[in-house]
Amino acid sequence: MSKTTQSASGNRPLALALLAAVVLGIASVATAEESGVRFGVTADCHLMARRTPANEAFLREFVDEMTRWKPDFVIDLGDFACQAGEGRTTPELHDAQLDGLVHHWKVFSEVPCPAYLAMGNHDVGWLRGGSETIVPEDLYRAAHAGEDITKREWLAATGLPGRYYSFDVRDFHFIVLDANNARDDNAPAPGHDGVPGGYFIDSAQIVWLKEDLAASRGKTKVVFCHQELHHTPVDGSGEGGDVPFPPVGKETSYVDNGWQLRELFTADGRVLVCFAGHKHRSRWTVYGGVNYITLAATHAGGSCAKVTIAERLHIEGHANQRSYTITRPK
Repeated sequence: MSKTTQSASGNRPLALALLAAVVLGIASVATAEESGVRFGVTADCHLMARRTPANEAFLREFVDEMTRWKPDFVIDLGDFACQAGEGRTTPELHDAQLDGLVHHWKVFSEVPCPAYLAMGNHDVGWLRGGSETIVPEDLYRAAHAGEDITKREWLAATGLPGRYYSFDVRDFHFIVLDANNARDDNAPAPGHDGVPGGYFIDSAQIVWLKEDLAASRGKTKVVFCHQELHHTPVDGSGEGGDVPFPPVGKETSYVDNGWQLRELFTADGRVLVCFAGHKHRSRWTVYGGVNYITLAATHAGGSCAKVTIAERLHIEGHANQRSYTITRPK
């Protein structure tokens, strides 16, 4: 008995050390979970005024699921409340799209967390884009890109801080971009990625982005933009991801100077992933160590994603959206 007692007494420091290791391990897991972030994402809801009840049903399903899941925030990647009909902008089309935006933004905002939007090409109309000051009458008078309400009206209806903006959640920094712009006059020749792209990040936005990246140097960053920042051929060029890269057509429907942003993100070293919509199909590629993930369209079957970033980047896809689990760099 005394020998057994002696043996137990002799191992007590080891037992205490093991117990401490277990407690520290639990604490470290809890800390990792607490310092992580999770958010819900939709894209291309295509809510055309109040004329698409099936699409609104998908939106409401997403809101109900987010109410149960309780993420840190939700975001839609653009083409949220689209034009009410085809053709040249008229007062009737303008009023219907604005009314639809107000209505559907209210539905989206029923989630019990902050809600954000990225601006899509079907969400707004513009002449040159950028920070131009135009009114609906300008859209009535001229042929233009985009749809039937102005960027200023979109911002007034949603209360979002700008056509591009950023926000923080704990140790993570989130950046939302606006690619619905014409090329700057002094821009490099189009087609850097092999095919000229139809969208553009204006110079004022790039200046802001450089400052924003520098101001959040120590944070892990996530970027949202409606259009892809890359043209990737079907053979899956890039450093990883889906091969073959699902073909979707729309060869010019990407951000022509996206390569400039990709260089900025790689140089920053803390940009983990950039999410896009627009192409309506789920796909993933990697450039410069940064993941670029395109979401499937919500209006096609209710596709959406739950995203969790902790030890890994995990995208839990729903409907046509693929699921991915990607290891974060050390």
